[in-house]
Amino acid sequence: MVSARTNPFKPSAGHLPPVLIGRDLVLDDFQEGLDNGSGAPGRLMRITGARGIGKTVMLTEFRRIAEQRSWQAISETASAGMAQRLLSKMQPQKGNFSFSFEPSVSVFNVGGSLGGMRYERDSMPLTLREAMSARLDTLEKRNAGLLVTIDEAQAADRSDMVAVATAAQHLISEDRNLALVFAGLPSMSSKWLNDDVMTFLRRAQPERLGDIPLEEVSSALADTFHASGIILKDEPLHIATQATAGYPFMIQLVGYHIWRVVRRNHDLSGPVEVSIDEAQAGVKDAMSRLGDTVHGPELDGLSPIDKTYLLAMAQDDGPSSTSTIAERMGKDVKYAGIYRIRLIEAQVIEDCGYGKVDFAIPYLREYLREHAAYIRMTLGLSEE
Repeated sequence: MVSARTNPFKPSAGHLPPVLIGRDLVLDDFQEGLDNGSGAPGRLMRITGARGIGKTVMLTEFRRIAEQRSWQAISETASAGMAQRLLSKMQPQKGNFSFSFEPSVSVFNVGGSLGGMRYERDSMPLTLREAMSARLDTLEKRNAGLLVTIDEAQAADRSDMVAVATAAQHLISEDRNLALVFAGLPSMSSKWLNDDVMTFLRRAQPERLGDIPLEEVSSALADTFHASGIILKDEPLHIATQATAGYPFMIQLVGYHIWRVVRRNHDLSGPVEVSIDEAQAGVKDAMSRLGDTVHGPELDGLSPIDKTYLLAMAQDDGPSSTSTIAERMGKDVKYAGIYRIRLIEAQVIEDCGYGKVDFAIPYLREYLREHAAYIRMTLGLSEE
């Protein structure tokens, strides 16, 4: 049983939840990939989904699964220099050979040096391939393998992605014991899979993460609270479950804040039952945090016209007509349709059929309404 003084919910990026629910098929695909050997689909995988849907959590769980099988897991979050950081993590732990990362950049930033070993930018894939191959030589002697995970892949530099993709392609074609999983926002797919140099990544098994069924959410919440000596059932459990909308990050937020409210109200020296008021208070706190951690960052990554489209949608209490959205934007349907497609691909909104769309991220409508005046001001739009 979890300590009654320790909050079992962890609403922070990448932290494994107390119960990982709704992802059994993806986890099974990955485990089968490791067990079935080189060439198994689960060994080359791309995971996409909106913010807060659990992509980083999946990578964390993949690493745990791999390490249970004595594999080595090396992880990176995409940003400038990713390939060199991977190279550094794979340098031999013993022996006389090692990489040094004090590059001296040559004229026009074309080349440099890595520990006295001259390289050109175009040779990075081969260099990374050699490092990965050397590490696999050691791992495969004990029937283990190497897992490489890359998070936020939509933000990677093209040169880094080319390096990783090229090295992995060669090693997989040589039947090496390698698994590569990269995760990111939906824009990752359109950005990298259409790149002629990285056609290899099109063969990666796609896993698009969605919301969790509410029945599973309800069971997980009840079980997790019970494990810490708190009873969550009946109407309080219904309030908590419905508030999550099946959104993985919101599940953590709702659980965390309801548990926190209960902890403030009781000493937890014995069994405690969550009241309706406590459930409602926790949900209110969770919704406030959701805006700061998900909605705000999501809008920051969108274009001004994307935001204008969303503001037009937010005027409706339910699904919006695409023709009505265009009219509110002062544009024709064809023009507005470009941004409809962009937002659907980004999994910010979803197609509801019959010319209608709705928000895919829970409570984004409410957030937009609450912050509409500020957003319109930043966009230079007049008040309506």
